[in-house]
Amino acid sequence: MRETLKKPTLSCKRRKDMLTLGAQVKIHVILNPMSNTSKITWNDIDWGKTQEFVRKVQHRIYRARLQGDLGRVHWLQKYLINSKGAKLLSVRQVTTLNKRKKTPGIDKQIIKTPEDKLKLAEDLTLDGKATYIRRVWIPKPGKIEKRPLGIPTIQDRAKQALAKLALEPEWEAIFEPNSYGFRPGRSALDAIEAIFLSLHHNKSKFIYDADIRKCFDTIDHNALLTKLNTFPLMKRQIAAWLKSGVMEGYANNPKYEVQMSTEGTPQGGVISPLLANIALHGIENHLKEYVGNLSIKPHPESNRGKAAKQKALSVIRYADDFVLIHQNEEILELCISETKNWLKQIGLVISEEKSFLRDGINGFQFLGFSITQVKKVIKDKYKVKITPSRSAQKKLLLKIRAIIQNNKAASSYDLILMLRPIIIGWANYFKYCECKEVFNKLSNLIFKKLRAWAFRRDTKHGRKHIKEKYFPSGKTYKFDDHKHMNNWVFVGSKKTQNNMVKQIYLPHLSWICKRKHVKIKGNETPYSRSHYWAIRNITYSPYPLRIRQLLVRQKQICPICKRHLTTLDASNWEVDHIIPKVAGGLDAYNNLQLLHKECHLKKTQKDLLKYQPKNKTNKPNK
Repeated sequence: MRETLKKPTLSCKRRKDMLTLGAQVKIHVILNPMSNTSKITWNDIDWGKTQEFVRKVQHRIYRARLQGDLGRVHWLQKYLINSKGAKLLSVRQVTTLNKRKKTPGIDKQIIKTPEDKLKLAEDLTLDGKATYIRRVWIPKPGKIEKRPLGIPTIQDRAKQALAKLALEPEWEAIFEPNSYGFRPGRSALDAIEAIFLSLHHNKSKFIYDADIRKCFDTIDHNALLTKLNTFPLMKRQIAAWLKSGVMEGYANNPKYEVQMSTEGTPQGGVISPLLANIALHGIENHLKEYVGNLSIKPHPESNRGKAAKQKALSVIRYADDFVLIHQNEEILELCISETKNWLKQIGLVISEEKSFLRDGINGFQFLGFSITQVKKVIKDKYKVKITPSRSAQKKLLLKIRAIIQNNKAASSYDLILMLRPIIIGWANYFKYCECKEVFNKLSNLIFKKLRAWAFRRDTKHGRKHIKEKYFPSGKTYKFDDHKHMNNWVFVGSKKTQNNMVKQIYLPHLSWICKRKHVKIKGNETPYSRSHYWAIRNITYSPYPLRIRQLLVRQKQICPICKRHLTTLDASNWEVDHIIPKVAGGLDAYNNLQLLHKECHLKKTQKDLLKYQPKNKTNKPNK
């Protein structure tokens, strides 16, 4: 069917604006005939066209917010949350694509079958109501204490995903340029690069590393709802989620009591990170305006202009962690005091035990990196040194040690399958800094643990025999577009169903090369649909080498659905073997393709039917 817009009762001027925007005319995006639900199945939906329809409306919301037309923004948001395409995408996100799709809420309900998914999409609507949240306690990384995680019901998760589709493009149009946490197209690496650009001017600077005490748990509800400034239905719905009760168990267990929420946003909800970003939005602009009006010069050589004073202060925020950087300690102390006053308005408090004001020479840790200003031999000249922090290194080694000790009887092949994604994932995050020395040290420590694991397994043969079994000599390994000759590479093998020997190796951490990260440009966002993202995805993106190569080869188009591989759906990209490995397909670029997750699932189903071995006839029992 063709989705059309009903004519709203608006003034002539407003109708003219709507026509110029293109929202009043028919949107020629073909969806499945949802009006006749007896003839539609979940698997028949054209997700490519459905997603393109939603992205177009989101782009219009983004443009309207840039122009400051809130009336148009709210009208388009209402249209989007009532459209069948947005409802379908929301249900698919929480029941198919999300990792926690099989985690139930208090009702123990999980949506698995296509029929149930379609029924949920048909009934989905924002009604200003919310069910209780199931709370579980998960350990903090590297700490004994635990933090609460809220798990809404699957219906509430779908409603939150629907609300997020409407709200996110509006706020992406006005979010501050140095806010990087939980935003599409932005990452922790952008925040680290922003800190580097602020410190690399050959001048010693002071840094205030701030930590907000229980940020998600103490946000003032009224302040957040006032800042949202949205239409009444959306406001009632978000208020219901904020004030929904919490249970540490399931609804059918009478021993668990409901605790009503009076402040904070529940961690674990689909929309929670966006609400936290909205609550903290404005701190950068406020501090810039504050220092611009101070009578103190940033440093003796600067002028007294407002622009110079604002440029001297850097505010870099990643979710609830942020740093303030300034050359003048007196001005920075005034900014810290002003920051505390600003946070009080939304019910937040700085944690004095975890927040520090220090000279850049002493260094600080942020998002797993250790950042220090190092004084050069030349007088009054400084450079910035960024390395993986010691705590991050320790966490990696402890994790690898636990895996090795808990899998003493596992095969070398299975052990490599467990270790490889952890080691490569860690290195891909930290390779955008001065990492060579750290990678070499960690590579040696990991090798010693693996060598001890191998020698412990076999006490009947000599060490040379064991070495050649697990660390064969004279082999060449290709990794990250480089060839490596090494006699101490951990190798594992196993036989497949076709009696073929399948071999895998564990690359050394030191093989992963350092790379320069290019910070995202200003206020750019994927909702702008500009050419900037097409260039960034290929040239400057932080994606692994394999994905970057496939993006170039495929011209950023999915071979199955012929849609563009955009930054907004980057979390749902998957690498596929054109000829599956079980059918003898090689792990080479001419046999690889980058697909959307839903396209990969469809292709895998076809491959199972095509390449599955024929069942052998069972002989009758004697």
